[in-house]
Amino acid sequence: MILGNSPNGKSKMRSIEWKFTSWMLALLCLSCGYLSGQDCDQTFSSGPQAVTKYGTFASPNRPNDYPENKRCMYKFIGQKNEKVKLRFTAFRIQGMPPTCRYDYVDIYIQLKDSTVDNLLDGPVFGRFCGESLQELPKLLISVYNIITIVFFSDTSKSDKGFQGEFEFISADPYNIGVHDSSHECGYTINSKGVIRTGYIMSPTYPGVYPDNFRCYYLLQGESTERIKLVFDHFSLFHGGDYCPFDYVEVKDGCKPQSQSIGTFCGQYENVTLYSSTNCLYIEFVTRSGRVSFDTNSYTNIADFAFERTGFNISYTFSSYFVSLDFIQKEQYQEHILGTECDVRIGSRGRSNGTFESPGYRTSFPLERTCRFYLDGRMSSTELEKIKVTFHDFEIPGTMPNCSAGYLSVNLRGHRDPFHEDEKFCGKLWPPDLTSIDPRMILTFDTHGASRGRGFFAYYSFLPDFAIAGGKSILEGQCQFLFDSKERKSGTFNSPRYPNHYPQNTQCVYIFRPDQRERLLISFDTFSLWNESHRIDPMCLKTDSLEIYDEGEKPGDYYSIKTYCGVAFPGAILTKKGMKAIFRSYADTQNLGFKARYEYIPESSKDNLNPGCGQHIRSTGAGGVIKSPQYPNKYRHYTYCEWEIEASKRDNKILIQIDVFKLEGDMVPKDQKKSFEGTGCQNAVLRIYDDLEKSLLAPDELCGELYHTAYLSTDNIMKIRFLTSSRALGGRGFQLSWTEVHSTGTCYGFKCQTSGYCISSDLRCNGLPNCGFGTKIDDSDEICPKQAGAQILHIAIGTSISVFFCVVLLICGVYHRRKFRTRDRHSPDHDHVEVRYVAANTSGSNTTDRLLSVDQKLDHTDQILPQPSSEEVDNRPNHHSQEHVDNKHPRPVRTPRLQKVSIV
Repeated sequence: MILGNSPNGKSKMRSIEWKFTSWMLALLCLSCGYLSGQDCDQTFSSGPQAVTKYGTFASPNRPNDYPENKRCMYKFIGQKNEKVKLRFTAFRIQGMPPTCRYDYVDIYIQLKDSTVDNLLDGPVFGRFCGESLQELPKLLISVYNIITIVFFSDTSKSDKGFQGEFEFISADPYNIGVHDSSHECGYTINSKGVIRTGYIMSPTYPGVYPDNFRCYYLLQGESTERIKLVFDHFSLFHGGDYCPFDYVEVKDGCKPQSQSIGTFCGQYENVTLYSSTNCLYIEFVTRSGRVSFDTNSYTNIADFAFERTGFNISYTFSSYFVSLDFIQKEQYQEHILGTECDVRIGSRGRSNGTFESPGYRTSFPLERTCRFYLDGRMSSTELEKIKVTFHDFEIPGTMPNCSAGYLSVNLRGHRDPFHEDEKFCGKLWPPDLTSIDPRMILTFDTHGASRGRGFFAYYSFLPDFAIAGGKSILEGQCQFLFDSKERKSGTFNSPRYPNHYPQNTQCVYIFRPDQRERLLISFDTFSLWNESHRIDPMCLKTDSLEIYDEGEKPGDYYSIKTYCGVAFPGAILTKKGMKAIFRSYADTQNLGFKARYEYIPESSKDNLNPGCGQHIRSTGAGGVIKSPQYPNKYRHYTYCEWEIEASKRDNKILIQIDVFKLEGDMVPKDQKKSFEGTGCQNAVLRIYDDLEKSLLAPDELCGELYHTAYLSTDNIMKIRFLTSSRALGGRGFQLSWTEVHSTGTCYGFKCQTSGYCISSDLRCNGLPNCGFGTKIDDSDEICPKQAGAQILHIAIGTSISVFFCVVLLICGVYHRRKFRTRDRHSPDHDHVEVRYVAANTSGSNTTDRLLSVDQKLDHTDQILPQPSSEEVDNRPNHHSQEHVDNKHPRPVRTPRLQKVSIV
């Protein structure tokens, strides 16, 4: 085994190192004279002739720096019946704790004598250096009558040193009983003789206790006595909730193996403990290597930075403490260890029994407080509550104050253990008490009371379904009645909500309105989802909530809808009674549901939008149904009901959606987890047949829907629109309804795809009336009259187009013939004649003029005179001259002259 691998091993290694170092120092001092300490060693003794019992001590040369290369020993020796009390008032030693490699001070508080040999064998309390008193123990008390301090300085440098105070105090307060000679710190305290009260102090209290120390204290009274402990002052190092370092453990018995009352560390004051027998065993244990997880890595190993002064515990032996004979162990009642008379009664699974106050039938003890804890079962599969019925009761006093003795009840002891719901006193029996959670606490207080019989009561543990507001129909069964005569509104929920509901549970909720009231139910929370929904979307074999409506006969219910998954059910309204059944199975658990119920008078004008809806008797055609204020938003608290009746019993009613936009969502948001979406929590449209027993829609209708149709099973169709009090409003809906003729020859219009026979008056009305088969059927919107008009328009347009084409063709032919005749009498090419005319030299204008003739711009025919030979000769371009037959002159167009400027 390697000692360094455990805290105990580390402490042993450290102890060995200190012993070896001290031994080597002493050996060098005594044998070789390497260290000279004779001039600084000091001994402070408390002999019989001592003038004073206190004084001071200091390092060499104090207040100047202490010398280098010194070893000094300070011995404080008291008498056999004394202890040494020591405190440092100043401290500056060169070095860094906790290693202290240079200068240091070693302190020994567990020495039995002051010889050097004993110093080598004794455990070192601690080695100290540095510049802060915070790293030192605030106060030291010797275990026996000696404290030794060894001061060492090396050859490098020094500091101011230390200074302190000492005092020799009496050891009598620490002699607390018969000392066990086989144990360093073991005592037995008996109540025989005159000793009935006293106190127990840790060996070094109020100084810092040493490491790796163990003490035990056995308190033993007479057979009829019990023992009381009070922690007047208690301060141990707190290393965690389970006290892994230093602790005091109190055990209810005479042996170390007795049952533990509790293990204590940290700081306590005025904690009171009682034994259940005449013995108590107290064990005090300390360890080394303390670690604080609340500080940094440097400070967490500084043991003396934390106050750990030990304890001062007072004790009392007495036969006047409450006798525990009233506890019926055969009823599985047990005394709560450490208390004077507190009792715990635990459930054995729907168990029952009786319990009584201390001293019942004679007289209860005075100035006492006893508590009864009745604890039902609470687990993932079980939850219980407690019912208490009194069969005798007498505590003198006057209600409701009960200032001089009382019995109080806490119905929610698991949630709030210090709460008091009610107090009882006098001679009248309290009413039956039923807890709200799995724990009921009864407090029996007799302070200031006069004597009385006390009480005797019967208890029973019942299944608790945590369903508030309803009246339990059958005790122990999950059946609750919500009667309008009791409450007009409230909530109901799945078992144990908001915790997960239990498995294999069935709960029944019955709602009973008055004759002129309606019942409105809306859901706040709904979560009954599990994996089985993937294969069972109809909620047949999974956790579910089934809604039943009451028939003509009271108590005759029929199912209208079953809900499961996570989709919110739509609001529900009924004029008669209603029943809901919740079912859970063995393989699932979830949050469950919470819902609200309201009983609303039918005469109320402020609720449910009166006057909305109507009874419609068809004449064989159809019509339109719109939500209130459509196309504006509908309101919250709205209820509308339409009943449509066909003209003949064999005909049916077809409902087809034209526009539909309500709050909610029927589309699953996560197809992998559930078949449901958010549900129709605040607004819902339901479609029923005449018996109102089957919801024809596959789901309650909400959200946005398109091209959806529903056909009744007989000649009557009912539509109900309902919004909850939390509805925000939406655009609403517009539905078309159509009477479908089911028998005989169709004398109206027969839809092409669905095959429905409807009134011919519904054709081309701008609304869907044919429903749909494998695809959308809008054949009723394709009308013959409308088609003929379209054909006529096409024919007229075509005729006009043909007419204009003919006109254009005739014009083109005429124009072509005309120009072809003209071309026969005109030259092959158009000509432009250019003449050059010389300017008159006698004139002032010397600019030549160039004239161009464009025969295309003049359409006047005339005979031009022939030019003379002179003129011809003067033309610059003779090749462009046209030869004209003088005998047969031909008409030519008069050319149009254009002036062209020549610079």
